[in-house]
Amino acid sequence: MRDVTPAGGHVQRCLLTLLALGATCVPIATAQTAQDFSVRATATVPAGTTIARVALPAATIAALRTPDGGDLRVFNAAGQLLPYALINAATQPQTRPDTAGQRLLVLPIHSGSSDATATAGNAPTLRIIEGPQRRVIEYSAADAPGKAKAPPAAAEVRGWLFDTRSIDSELRAVELEATLPAATIVKVSLAASSDLKSWRNLASDVPVFEFPSADASAGAGPVNRRINLPAGTRLKDQYLRLTWSGAGAGALPVTALRAIGSGDVAPVPPVVLDLGPPASTSEDAAQWTLPSALRAQGLRLSTNATNALMPVRISTRARAGEPWRVVATSVVYRLAGADGVANVNPSQPLPYALEREVRVEAQPGYKLSGVPLILALEYPPLQALFVATGQGPFTVASGKAGLASAALPVATVMPGYKVADEFALSVLQAQPEPGSVAATGRPAGAGAPGGNAMTTDWLNRTTLLWGVLVLAVLVLGGLALSLLRSPTKR
Repeated sequence: MRDVTPAGGHVQRCLLTLLALGATCVPIATAQTAQDFSVRATATVPAGTTIARVALPAATIAALRTPDGGDLRVFNAAGQLLPYALINAATQPQTRPDTAGQRLLVLPIHSGSSDATATAGNAPTLRIIEGPQRRVIEYSAADAPGKAKAPPAAAEVRGWLFDTRSIDSELRAVELEATLPAATIVKVSLAASSDLKSWRNLASDVPVFEFPSADASAGAGPVNRRINLPAGTRLKDQYLRLTWSGAGAGALPVTALRAIGSGDVAPVPPVVLDLGPPASTSEDAAQWTLPSALRAQGLRLSTNATNALMPVRISTRARAGEPWRVVATSVVYRLAGADGVANVNPSQPLPYALEREVRVEAQPGYKLSGVPLILALEYPPLQALFVATGQGPFTVASGKAGLASAALPVATVMPGYKVADEFALSVLQAQPEPGSVAATGRPAGAGAPGGNAMTTDWLNRTTLLWGVLVLAVLVLGGLALSLLRSPTKR
C-alpha cells in the first residue's frame, strides 16, 4: 500500500502558503499611501470645515499622469484616502463690479397752463405745455445772479429730466442724490427718449426710501436710492425722465443722478509650467518632453533673441520611435518697439491635445540658428474639493503611474448641490513638501528634460510588490511540481 500522504501534505502546504502569500501581498500591492507619490503638498484646513477647497500648486499639476487629472489622491493625517472632486477655477461665475460713472444734474419738468414760467432759483428749467393741437417744450438756461424770478403759484414740478446724451457706455443702474422723506416709501419710474416725445419705460414703481435706525448703536437704518436698469441699457443721445408717486404733494427733492456702469473682471490666470530651453536642438528643430500628462490649454513659445521672427510648425508624439503628428503652426517673434519695449508673440490656445513629446521645427527655408526657443505650457487652475474627514494636515498627492481616475462629480461630494455652490467655499493654499520636488522645480521622478520619466514611474512600489508576488508564485509552483514528481515511500 502506497503512502502518498507526505507528498500530498507537502503540496497542500505549498498551496496554502501560496494563497496566504497572495492574500498578504495583494492588499499591500494595491494599497495607496501618500509616500507612494512623487509630489506631495500639504493643506491646513480650519477646524470645523466639512468640505475643503484647495488650489493645486504647479508642482502637483506637473506630476499628474492622466489627461483629466483623476490620478490625484487626497489623504488625511492618518493616511486615510478621502473622496474628492476636481474643479476648474476659471469656470467660476464672475460678478462684474459696479463702476461709478457720470454725475447728472437735474432739469425740472413743469407742467401747467401757458402762462407758467420757469422754476424758482438759478437752475435751468424745462417746461412742457400740453395743448389741444400741439405740445410746446420750452427750455431756459439759468438766469444771471440776482435776476432769478419766482414762478407763479401755478408752476409745479412733475418730474426731473437728465441729459444722458454723452454717456456711451452700458449702464446697469442709477443712484439718486436726494433728501428722501423720512420713513416714507416713494415709488419712482424711469423712462428714456431721444426726442422728448416718445418714451420707453426702463423701470416702474421702484421703491426708494430712508428709514431711521430703531437702534442708535446699530448705525443707519434701511435705505435704498438705487434704480436698476434692464440688461444692456445704453442712453447715448437720449434723455432720462424721472417721475414719482407717494411723496405727498411736493416734488421729490432730487439734486442729481449718478450713472452706474459695469467694471471689468480679471480672469483667473492659468497655471504656467516653464519648461525652459529644449532638451535637444538642431538647426531645424527643438524638442521637449512634457512633465505632465494633464491636457494643457495654452502654449507659450518665446525667444530671447533681439529682433527675431521665426515661423514654426508644432508636432507631437506619445513616445520615441513614433511618427510626429503636426498639430499647429505659429510665429515666434521678439521685435523692438518705438518706445523701446519689446513686442512678443502671445500665448497660443491649444484646441488639440499634446502627447508626451513636443517638437518645434522651423518652416521650410528657415533655420533655428540664432533664435533660441523657450517653451511654457498653460494648464487649467485646478482645485481639489474634498471631504475633510479625520485630522489634518491633509496631503494632496500626485505623480504615480497606473492609477485609474478617482475624481468624483461635484454633486457627489456636495450633497444637495446647486450650480456654482463649490465657488462659495473659501480657497485654501497647499504647500508642496520640499522633499517631494526636485531642485530644478520639476517634480521628483518626472525625469530630466528629454529623459524618459515613464521609466521612473514604472519602477514604483506597487510594481515591485507585484513582481515579488509573481516570483513567489513561480518558486512555490516549482517546489510543488518537484514534490509531486519525487518518489514515494512504501
